[in-house]
Amino acid sequence: MVIPFDTCHIKEVAEIEKTCFSSPWSEGALKESLDSDFSHFAVYESDGKVLGYIGLYAVAGEGSITNVAVHPNARGQGIGKALVDYTIKKGEELSLEYITLEVRVTNVSAKKLYEKCHFKEVGVRRNFYTKPTEDAIIMNYFYNKEKTN
Repeated sequence: MVIPFDTCHIKEVAEIEKTCFSSPWSEGALKESLDSDFSHFAVYESDGKVLGYIGLYAVAGEGSITNVAVHPNARGQGIGKALVDYTIKKGEELSLEYITLEVRVTNVSAKKLYEKCHFKEVGVRRNFYTKPTEDAIIMNYFYNKEKTN
């Protein structure tokens, strides 16, 4: 089940970060994010264990997904989709105009997930990622359907 991210989840989320990313967020960075008024993070918890998480910053009607991560042992169970869907609903509650994210060009499974959740490709950030250096595809979810054309 998807629930708001709280300080009790920091250690487990930091472990997922280390498992999933070449440049993971530290426990300190995660705590700092929780303390922000613009932060709307959530975790997917099952049987008291965090299996995934998502980060959303929302400022001035715009949302930005920072990270979406699901522990490798829990992938393929719809957890990523549940986290993204939860965040889209949160964005609607916050009256966002759109949510943006970046995804590695080689992360085909994540790109398919975002497309399934109605995110649209809107651009590329050259050499955005490191370890290894790679371009990012910029994808947006628009709440106002007129802006998707």
